[in-house]
Amino acid sequence: AVVSTQSTGENKNEEGKGAKPWMKKNGGAGSLSGLGDAPTAYSFLQHWSAYKKKKDITQFAKVLESCDPKSFPKLFSSSIDVDMVVAIVDAVDKYFIPGNKHEKAIQVLQAVTKVQRFDVMTMLMSVKDKSTISNVFKRLQGDTATINTIHSRFS
Repeated sequence: AVVSTQSTGENKNEEGKGAKPWMKKNGGAGSLSGLGDAPTAYSFLQHWSAYKKKKDITQFAKVLESCDPKSFPKLFSSSIDVDMVVAIVDAVDKYFIPGNKHEKAIQVLQAVTKVQRFDVMTMLMSVKDKSTISNVFKRLQGDTATINTIHSRFS
C-alpha cells in the first residue's frame, strides 16, 4: 500500500521507500491500475512472462501504459530481446493506436530505442517483423519528423 506523507507531499510505500520511478502516477501513487504493484524490473519481467504464456496483448499494453517511458532503459536494461520489442510494437498496434493514444505510443517506441542492446535486437529481427513494424509506423499519427526518426531506428 502507498501512503502520502503530509509534511513533504512525497509518496511512500509501507517500507518507507519512495514511489517507484518507472511507474506513471495514475491517481494513486504509481499504481498499475489494478495490475498490482510492479516496482522492479523483475516484476515487469513477470508481467512479460505472463503475457508470453497467455498472449494477452491488452494486459501487456496496460502494463506498458502504466510505465514511465523515460525509465525504459533502466527497466529493461539487458533483459530486452527481439520478442519483447515485437510485442511492444504489437501493443502499440493493437492497443495504443485503436485507443487513439498516439502520443503515448510514440513515447513508448522512442523510449524503447534508448534501451541498451536495442540496435542489436533490430539486427536480429526477421524481415517479416520489420515489415510488420513498418506498417504500424504508417498508422501512427503525430509529428511526422519524430515518427520517421523513431521508425528509422527500427529499420
